[in-house]
Amino acid sequence: MPKLFYSLSLLLLSIIQATAQEDFFKVYYEQTDTTISIYADNSGFMPVSVTLTLDLKGLKPTQEPSEYYIIEGKTATNKLIDLVIPEGRSWNFKYHYNYYLGKANAVHNDDFVYQLPFEVGKTWPLTQGYNGRSTHMGENALDFTMPSGEKILAARGGKVVAIKEDSDRGCPSPSCNDYGNYIRILHDDGTLADYLHLQQNGALVNLGDEVEKGQHIGLSGGTGWASGPHLHFMIYKYEGSKRISYETKFQINPREIGYLEEGKRYKGN
Repeated sequence: MPKLFYSLSLLLLSIIQATAQEDFFKVYYEQTDTTISIYADNSGFMPVSVTLTLDLKGLKPTQEPSEYYIIEGKTATNKLIDLVIPEGRSWNFKYHYNYYLGKANAVHNDDFVYQLPFEVGKTWPLTQGYNGRSTHMGENALDFTMPSGEKILAARGGKVVAIKEDSDRGCPSPSCNDYGNYIRILHDDGTLADYLHLQQNGALVNLGDEVEKGQHIGLSGGTGWASGPHLHFMIYKYEGSKRISYETKFQINPREIGYLEEGKRYKGN
């Protein structure tokens, strides 16, 4: 019987919007006499989208590779694909993968009605709206100006998948961008919500928590790239390196649902 040969090379490409340098995600393979199985582990809380490229000689996949694979947070041994080893013939393979945070298959529910993300009865101005001329150009994000320490509420329920709250630094310059504290929540349609510029130790939830719409989750602040205290709120998903953000409907008052307008004041309800 001819001697069997195989070779393996891995190329880890860019990690988009990773919040830490720790190795929370990996792709690897296991081999039996007849099969090579490629798996992925995700020890983080954020779901991950993976693209897989195969260079096969002598091996056959049991099915066509998917355009991308969604690997949920805190899961292991997620099988991506099986490769059948030929009997009595030489073979080799290479695989390359790329991953980014979030769900590539997320589809925003445009009919969902969000709650204003601050305390009931409090009124704050929307100082920058969708595609705003200051720092929101090309993005559907909202800035509510308010003092530090105001209650921030979940505009929609979901799972807490990322938190930063260790910073006490803010300034009106991109040089402070990485100092912004935030809470990130994953929704049931796969989209993400960011509540940004929170005060130091201003997260009142923990990683992995399931939060409800209207729940008190944090305290406002002015950390990061900010000219003063305010709440930056955005709904989005990633497609590769591209961030896609969404305009969202809100319960403006008990009788009105609609999109918020820059320059207007809104009262929590």
